[in-house]
Amino acid sequence: MVMIIMPQEFMHICEYSFWLQEVHIMKSLILGEEERGQSQYQVMCFISHFPKDSFISSDAMSKLRQKNPSTVRTPQEDLGRLNHTMDYSVVLKHSHIISPFIKDICAEAGQASYTLYKDIMKWSNIH
Repeated sequence: MVMIIMPQEFMHICEYSFWLQEVHIMKSLILGEEERGQSQYQVMCFISHFPKDSFISSDAMSKLRQKNPSTVRTPQEDLGRLNHTMDYSVVLKHSHIISPFIKDICAEAGQASYTLYKDIMKWSNIH
């Protein structure tokens, strides 16, 4: 599991990656604006599939750091931006089918947990 926390001024994002289940979870906490009558905050979860080979292993990263510890690494190619429209809601009480961690991580998001149709098909092995 990898967890990345990216605090912003009005948003807090945590990313979780689980290699065994090939699941990536992005949990965002967005602060509301009291002047506009919004609630204090809103939590949303975005759950997606990722191939196991899409991340560099920690072993490879540590070897790179040992060779040149002060080197700043940059990507060899720019893959650009990728936009997703996550239009399928994840029912948390059944989410253990995808990953046992979703229910706990996204508990606060409740019905605001989303995924893509193509990812559901990959997890269910339907092509």
